[in-house]
Amino acid sequence: MLKSLVLFKLLKNHFKFIDAFALFRGIKNKKEVIYLPKLKRKIYLRKDTKDLETFEEIFLTNLYNTHLPIKPKTIIDAGANVGLASLFFHLKYPEASIVALEIEKENSKSIINNTRDISNFELIQKGLFNKKSFFKIEDPYNASNSFQIREVTSNEDYDIESITLDEIINQKNWESIDLLKIDIEGAEKQLFESNYENWLPKTKVIMIETHDRMIPKCSYTVMKTINEYNFILYTTTEGTLIYFNLSLISLKG
Repeated sequence: MLKSLVLFKLLKNHFKFIDAFALFRGIKNKKEVIYLPKLKRKIYLRKDTKDLETFEEIFLTNLYNTHLPIKPKTIIDAGANVGLASLFFHLKYPEASIVALEIEKENSKSIINNTRDISNFELIQKGLFNKKSFFKIEDPYNASNSFQIREVTSNEDYDIESITLDEIINQKNWESIDLLKIDIEGAEKQLFESNYENWLPKTKVIMIETHDRMIPKCSYTVMKTINEYNFILYTTTEGTLIYFNLSLISLKG
């Protein structure tokens, strides 16, 4: 009973009573599709995947629910998995334009379902990287939330292409990336190794999970590069590092 009350209370932090109750019942009954009558949308949580675990990380343990000194207008969700972080950002910042990046096809289908009818949302099925590249997709942990990319040549059989942050900024005609969420299973090492000189100083907030267990020295590379600019490590949440760019935002007031 106590666990059920805690679950319902946590859900009410993000959803209206009727939607929190629908989610509570759906989670308890292990439903794959849960209809939220107030929001008039469905949340999709596939069985035999990490979808429910991801939902709990985002909406129950507040992985990305940090108070920001700005209201983001431009958001990139890199490593979007099944779109629950993108949905969270949309609910919290409904006016923001969101670009989600995901490499795996089945996850991408879930993103489409979980973000349906969000007009200021775009899904790009490419891998975030620091240059033009081609990748094979690998699943070394046999899970639905830890797919990795392995760089190959264009002459080899490849699964997916890359996209850079500079390309996204140019395509969207953004002046800045207000919020950059990165969870890309080790590819953050290459992202912060080179070709960051244009997009990084234009980024206001970074939320990043590093994966040293997959790629050695990920954390070192990310921190070293970020420290070249006027960022501070504001806080951490469940293994996610949250940085503020003091050249673009103020902590006063």
